Amino acid sequence: MDDRADATIKYEAYKTRVVAGDLNIDWRDFRLAAALGQISKGFDSQPVHDQFVEDLDAGRYEKALAESLTVIDSNMANGEGHLLAMIVLQKMGRKEEANKQEAILNAVGKSIMESGDGGSAETAWFTVAPSETVFFMTEALGAQIEGQELVHVNGHAYDKLTVRDRQGKRRVVWFNTDTNELLKKRGMHPKVATQ
Repeated sequence: MDDRADATIKYEAYKTRVVAGDLNIDWRDFRLAAALGQISKGFDSQPVHDQFVEDLDAGRYEKALAESLTVIDSNMANGEGHLLAMIVLQKMGRKEEANKQEAILNAVGKSIMESGDGGSAETAWFTVAPSETVFFMTEALGAQIEGQELVHVNGHAYDKLTVRDRQGKRRVVWFNTDTNELLKKRGMHPKVATQ
């Protein structure tokens, strides 16, 4: 895996392409570069998300749009900001811009869906951070997370989640969390560069 400096360079190259309208990139690698480059620098989107919801409900669309762009600016490879921007742009009647945000959101989701089926450790979905796992489960799949267990299988780390899906059925899904474990290790031991 890339060290922080190399990942940041890779992230910026992908970001430049996406900003220019080129969505034909390796979205998994873009997401991974953002995580390994620690692009968001610890940004917590939850307060911004909460304010976005309040402003959207109150009809303060320009303010809500600015908040969605704050989330995107913190990490363009994260789907949450694109979902928020899409929602508010639709409310504003700015269909073409909303469609662009939806295309990015779909590309992020597709890169996770194509990584596996989530049915076992061997076919786990690949996510780059716990927040991405939660976002994917709740927003993309419409599932409610009821339980979580960190499991190690064959040298890899997995989140084994018990969820209730849109139909109300309880099931277990798996996410590969090797990236998050590496980042935790780097945080505890800054000399750990790549593995």
